[in-house]
Amino acid sequence: MAFRKPGQILSQARGTLNRLLAHTDELVLLQRLVRKIVAGDIYVASLDEGLLHLITPSAALATRLKYSQKAVIASLRERKNPYPIDSIKISVRPDYFPPAKPERQTKPVSLTNAKHIAETAQYIEDEALRKALFRLSEHVKPRP
Repeated sequence: MAFRKPGQILSQARGTLNRLLAHTDELVLLQRLVRKIVAGDIYVASLDEGLLHLITPSAALATRLKYSQKAVIASLRERKNPYPIDSIKISVRPDYFPPAKPERQTKPVSLTNAKHIAETAQYIEDEALRKALFRLSEHVKPRP
């Protein structure tokens, strides 16, 4: 049985999960486009029936967005954006930060496996792979 990534599972799912994934991709695309037009920490909160809701951490950036609103809408239409945008709502949330991605913790290997990996690494000709295997062998699980 092969393991699949969550994105693969969700993209093949029918119904609500697939629509949710597609909508999230649309919002991320819109966020990139808006940030190309007006530089700054601008986050897309939602898109509903032609109303694009943007969140910004500062009033100054919100004002800049407000004055650029017509240009943003026109530019999104020029880029053949498949999502019709008629108006923009701007919210200022100074404490808003998007959820941070959790940091990956390297899982330690047992002492026996670490020795096997280090022994195998000695015979690898590819230098980058050999160094990676040596680094992996250094993450030894502490004995209980």
